Amino acid sequence: MRGEGMMLLIKILTIYLITIAIMRLMGKSTIIQMTPYDLVAIIIVGTVASEPLISTEFWPTIYALAILVLFHILFSKLTLWQVGNHFFLGEPTILVKHGEIIEDNLEKSRLSVAQLLSILRSKGYPKISDIDYAMLEPIGEVSIIPKVENTPVTVQHLEISIDDEGLPISVVIDGKIQMKNLKLLGKSKGWLIDQLQAQDLLIKDIIYAYVNEKTKKLNINKRG
Repeated sequence: MRGEGMMLLIKILTIYLITIAIMRLMGKSTIIQMTPYDLVAIIIVGTVASEPLISTEFWPTIYALAILVLFHILFSKLTLWQVGNHFFLGEPTILVKHGEIIEDNLEKSRLSVAQLLSILRSKGYPKISDIDYAMLEPIGEVSIIPKVENTPVTVQHLEISIDDEGLPISVVIDGKIQMKNLKLLGKSKGWLIDQLQAQDLLIKDIIYAYVNEKTKKLNINKRG
């Protein structure tokens, strides 16, 4: 009985790790964008992966998962072609044009006016008259192009110059030094410790610290 319990534990752990590896192979877009074929793949992978947990069929499940991954990679490659992209993803649907709702497209997309208004409000556009175009993308997101007069003002519009400090790269997270990031910055552990000692701080006193890529300025968040 104890041996069976151990085998079940190993089986669960193996399937768990294999499923994570499969999701990584499918790519980050599978989780972020959730295209129709991504969603189908995830549902099937979850169903197939759970099969060994309620039966003794283990290796057939592994083979099935491998085939699913190959199909998913094939379909993702096909979307690079116009015909494949049109078949698997479809095309954007215009929901709002020049501040006016396109009712036919809204109905085809199975969206109510209330749902559309809720989406627009959540994106910071409570007034439809402020929108030039709103489009339902194939990945399910609603993209909004505001009218020119409602475009957010940028520093470029105001002709203001600002200093680009570069990407903030973490060097300490929860009291642990991020050695890879220090190497990426061309800095050493000794440099970091010297910087902290100059402020009478120890590594354990830091919950988060980062260095700006270009200025090499160290920014510190101490523990409360």
